[in-house]
Amino acid sequence: MADLLVQLSFAASAAAVFIFDAFGTLFSRFHWVSLLSAILLAYFCWLHQRREDEHVRAVHFLAFLFPRKIWLHRSALLDYRFVLFDKVMLGLVIGLAGLVSHWAWDAPTASEPSFAFGNSQPGLGMLAAYTAVLLIVEDFLRYWAHRLMHQSPLLWQFHKVHHSPEVLVPLSQMRTHPVNGIINLIRSGLAVAIVTSAFLLAFPGELTVISILGVNAGRLLFDIMGSNLRHSHVWLSFGPTLSRIFISPAQHQIHHSKAPEHRNRNYGSQFAVWDWMFGSLYLPERRETLTLGIDKSSTERMRSVKSLYLEPFRDAARIWRRRAYGTRLASLIEID
Repeated sequence: MADLLVQLSFAASAAAVFIFDAFGTLFSRFHWVSLLSAILLAYFCWLHQRREDEHVRAVHFLAFLFPRKIWLHRSALLDYRFVLFDKVMLGLVIGLAGLVSHWAWDAPTASEPSFAFGNSQPGLGMLAAYTAVLLIVEDFLRYWAHRLMHQSPLLWQFHKVHHSPEVLVPLSQMRTHPVNGIINLIRSGLAVAIVTSAFLLAFPGELTVISILGVNAGRLLFDIMGSNLRHSHVWLSFGPTLSRIFISPAQHQIHHSKAPEHRNRNYGSQFAVWDWMFGSLYLPERRETLTLGIDKSSTERMRSVKSLYLEPFRDAARIWRRRAYGTRLASLIEID
């Protein structure tokens, strides 16, 4: 009986760790520092907009921050259900899988990975450089992976899940298809492999990113700049100069817009400089009224958690068959 309780405790711990990772770890925007900074920035946005907009002037801050038409919109309710299933339920499944594997193989708990080469200990400056370079390289690869998912008809079928919300709430950032997640994991792994290998070869020693309050120092900077407002109704622009360097919440909201002039714009995650360099930057001159989402047909077909998972596979299969048919037809024409 005691052994069973230990095994159940192991499974519960595995599930809890997975769920916690989704909301509060290194690369999550739901750390308390990020949430607090988002609230403070939203408060200043409210104060600023009150001077220009009589509708904003008529509501108190909490009503401005949590409008019912946004947070209770059926698109937002789908976000909540999706995250509940994708993060919480999937966490429980992984915990159960860990329990089964522990019973089957009595496997020990995996330790945290360590990047080391040689015996020297790098100084704070070296760790700061490693943290900064890793952040820049990862963001550069994120830009191109993101752009590829928009421009590839096949990959778009999976990425459009993230663009399907008709309103944005912070949890909308977690409405992503597993295929999208796999691409992100490959991209992040590639960035870590490239940067870590280069640093270990040039400066042998043990490497780790610098963290503040348990959060990656580089990510903390962008969290403080309002990362949680990117998927929200709160308009926050950094102005014409800073918006060429950093992606503002307003720029990312524009990225989710259906307007033709906003299509294929602002792919960047942290840095806008990639969009600036490669011709995809859009700078709003003033606050814009945005219509969010994707085409009506896809939106109506993805109104449930199940369809968010399955419809992209069906759409991708249709594109694949169409391409295969076109290839066969072209070969027959050449033969004739």
